[in-house]
Amino acid sequence: MANTRAAVSAELQDLPTRDETDCWFDAQSVLLEVTEQLQHGQMLQSDHFSLFEAMSAVEIGDPKTDAGLDTATAPTPDDLVDQGLAPLDLTGSQLIATFDRLAAMQASWHSGNTIAQTVFVCLYLLKPDRVAENTSLSAYCEAVRASCSAVRNIVLQASVCEEEDFITHTFGLPLQPSQASGLQDRAPKAKPLAGVSLAEDQLLTSRQASHHQAGPSGSLGSQETTALLARLRFSKSFLQAMEQIQQWDAAGLEATRKHIVRAQTELKQVVETAHLASASPVGFCPDVNRVLLGPLPPRPVQELSQEEVWTYYDKLLKDLLTVCQLADIQQWPQLQEFLHAFAKQRPGSVARSAMHMVISGKGCSTQRGGVPCWAPQEGMTCSHLCFPPPTQLPGPEAKLFVEMASVAVQGWCHAMCLNRTRQRRRHRRGMEDWANLLEHALNADASPTFQHWLRHRSAWQWQPPEHQADHPEEALGPCASWVEKSCAAVLLQHFLMGFELDLYQPKEFCMLYWYCDYLYGTVAVSAPLFLNVQPQADSSASPSKGSLPSLTAKGKHGKNKGSAKSKTPDKAAALVARSAHLKFTVQEMQQAQVGRQMCQALMRVATGLMACGAIANPDMPFNSESTRFEQRFAAFGFMQRPMPLVYEQFTSAMDISEVKPSDLLESALCNFGEARKGIAALLSTSMQSELLTDDKLQDLKATDRVALQNTLAGSILLKSMQEDSRLQKYKISWDFSHHPCYPAIAVKHVAAAAAPAS
Repeated sequence: MANTRAAVSAELQDLPTRDETDCWFDAQSVLLEVTEQLQHGQMLQSDHFSLFEAMSAVEIGDPKTDAGLDTATAPTPDDLVDQGLAPLDLTGSQLIATFDRLAAMQASWHSGNTIAQTVFVCLYLLKPDRVAENTSLSAYCEAVRASCSAVRNIVLQASVCEEEDFITHTFGLPLQPSQASGLQDRAPKAKPLAGVSLAEDQLLTSRQASHHQAGPSGSLGSQETTALLARLRFSKSFLQAMEQIQQWDAAGLEATRKHIVRAQTELKQVVETAHLASASPVGFCPDVNRVLLGPLPPRPVQELSQEEVWTYYDKLLKDLLTVCQLADIQQWPQLQEFLHAFAKQRPGSVARSAMHMVISGKGCSTQRGGVPCWAPQEGMTCSHLCFPPPTQLPGPEAKLFVEMASVAVQGWCHAMCLNRTRQRRRHRRGMEDWANLLEHALNADASPTFQHWLRHRSAWQWQPPEHQADHPEEALGPCASWVEKSCAAVLLQHFLMGFELDLYQPKEFCMLYWYCDYLYGTVAVSAPLFLNVQPQADSSASPSKGSLPSLTAKGKHGKNKGSAKSKTPDKAAALVARSAHLKFTVQEMQQAQVGRQMCQALMRVATGLMACGAIANPDMPFNSESTRFEQRFAAFGFMQRPMPLVYEQFTSAMDISEVKPSDLLESALCNFGEARKGIAALLSTSMQSELLTDDKLQDLKATDRVALQNTLAGSILLKSMQEDSRLQKYKISWDFSHHPCYPAIAVKHVAAAAAPAS
């Protein structure tokens, strides 16, 4: 073996290095000699070719890894046309099949595939000069080309899509309108629309002529003509919508809405006539653009089925209609609720890009000038904070605060337009902007000019809370109170979204609901400060106290005295009645009370069930509980408000050595009852119910259903604890099917659960 190693070493030393020459060396003889003597597990290595290069090398000849395989002999569009793969004399069924296949390729491109492997595998798009002979085919291809250009521009301007969402690289393929359409006198944007209109006129004329006299052989039938007209009109309306949505004013959104409604009508006709298409569309070659792909393994194209294609376009049009509803938004709370509801619909990359582009105004044009009412800029911020217009702000500190607040608000809007996974990550990164904003808020609250403006304003006389009168430097003014409330709301969104994405283990539920309880309490306390409502001096309601609420303090009727329930004085109620935007803050405070009751209840249920052994509490093999706590919450330790909580506070709050599991369940039932009362108050009060959106209404009803089901399940478990303290005859699990963040307690009898298995 030593002789072989020496011989191989000598052979390898004779190999030319990278610096000497780039020529290839035939190592076949060396490899054949070595393979006869190498044992299993041994590896051949040289100084300039290690294991890293071997693992990173591309396997030559493998079509899955070698993107340049046979690129010299790859077919060109001209060769494929000469072979007759893209005929122009198409029957009606062939033309319908080609249109549908092209629409499917466009939907596949929207879903994250490259445009070179989807839309531009169509030979008619690659050779537009010769397609001009067929008016309908040329018009549809040019409409698709223009739609792709408009969609790509929207995605680029919005900057909310990552590579896994949408690939904007064009690989040098032509996205501009063709010059061979016979409409050179038209503007570039008007050529595709004019071409579709010309094709429509010809099809209508042909159909009218066929009614009066027998058409020539090969002429289109009435059903085929109707199908082609529906597809041409759909492509035209979709293109017009993509162009009009880039106009940054209410008129542009209204025009977009009309085009989308028209496209929805035509889409129904397209689906009804899809059966007229032939089985095999012509004019497509998947490998025609292989030479344009980079030196990377080509992505496998996930082609959508025909049913999935129409479903995609139907959802895309509905999401774009939702974008058009931005024209009705005028206040910041409305925009928040609107974006929350939009994100829950799981819109695609095109709809999310359109939403952010319309909100931010990037890449948009406007005919009337000015900032629209829905834009989260300084005007909306001043209106929400009850400040004068941006040009009349009291002092430079207040002006700087409004500017930075607009930056933080715009960053939140940008995060809401990302996909759900990256949305949660962006909220965490965006907390740096909110932390910096707190410094500007404190400076604005303490500035003499702003204080003078507060004192002389009749509608808002802010004073520090009574329990902070001895330490006025610790009191938060209106600006800082709003920032603290907003920070807590964003943190809540970050943590609760983890339940929706299934990122937590059941053992972490206690710490997560405990921290969310603290954040809900912060919102409930900061909102009254923002409304000039001084909260009750209750230690359990203080946002600085991160502890488990009292488990034994119950009244005669089972009401929890330790639950932080802020009461709004009559003065604030009168102020709210005069100001619409303050109603949203009162509603937010009441919803925070409901959320806090739910978090306290679920925290107590989880703690009690794990304490009695009804729910497994396994040891984490890799991370301890303290490590998990740091992983979840340490990233926000730099923030001043809300003050971050530490693991020692959590362990102190979770100390139940002197509390029985039955007491925890009994207290949880009280919390569920209080949550249901809060929901009923929100739904019954006319002043608040009129502000509830459909999405928020469904969320409250789902929360009420979970609270009711958990009340029933908790009552059964509490009664069973009198006979069996460990609840061994029940199988208990968490059910998130009713609400994405608040689970229902699923209770099954062990015998009943084991019956199907036996």
